[in-house]
Amino acid sequence: MKSTPIQIVVADDEELARKRIVKFLKEDSRAFKLFEASNGKEALELLHAKDIQLLFLDIKMTDMNGFEVLSYLPENKIPIVIFVTAFDDFAVKAFEVRAIDFLLKPYKKDRFQEALQRGLFQLGLQEKPVFNDKIKELLQVFESQYITQNNSYWDKIVLKEQKRYFFIEVETICYIQSSGYYAEIITEIKQKHLYRISLTDLMENLNPQHFSRINRSTIINRNFLKEIVSEGLGDFSIVMKDETYFTLSKSYKEAFFAETGIK
Repeated sequence: MKSTPIQIVVADDEELARKRIVKFLKEDSRAFKLFEASNGKEALELLHAKDIQLLFLDIKMTDMNGFEVLSYLPENKIPIVIFVTAFDDFAVKAFEVRAIDFLLKPYKKDRFQEALQRGLFQLGLQEKPVFNDKIKELLQVFESQYITQNNSYWDKIVLKEQKRYFFIEVETICYIQSSGYYAEIITEIKQKHLYRISLTDLMENLNPQHFSRINRSTIINRNFLKEIVSEGLGDFSIVMKDETYFTLSKSYKEAFFAETGIK
């Protein structure tokens, strides 16, 4: 009687890297059903639609990182994961401490086979709840260190409220203010959302064609800017379309004027 093939997703935005893993898996004598994802969105679609048991997950992809992919999944959809990474010693140590396997690029075939064997062994142990707890710990470790480290800017921000995930379209954000360890996001319909991230990290992921930092505690979306008012002695106020006023800090003034085309 034939055994049911183990369903595996290989998610990597580098085609050669992805095809190499697929090649190694096809050379294996065991029965696998393989799926490929060239970015985070494709990986999520496959993970939601299929009963995936094992996932080779690249950390750095063009649209989102591997940790974001996992954070968007309900617990019952997280498979056994083998991370593929070129990260530094800190990241590798985080994997090792939590006994989560990883392939550090560049790797050889024997190292790949070792990782595959460990992944299949974990799968056979039926210890998904234990593995999911390890993944949760890992996501917490990397939440602040590796938030979307790529050259694309966010078009959505995902927020978690208890067991529910919901999305904010970045273009609907009017302004963002620092609130302790959180960023308070205000949308065009006056909704307020808290997101645990520094304004510096957040600004790195917002498109500078639309967003400007105007002082240490405020980022604005210039699409919702109404006017800039000179207060004398080189001081300026920022007025948003909802009549909210902010102070333009002297240390951010030159950059802001350049972004708005003011000479």
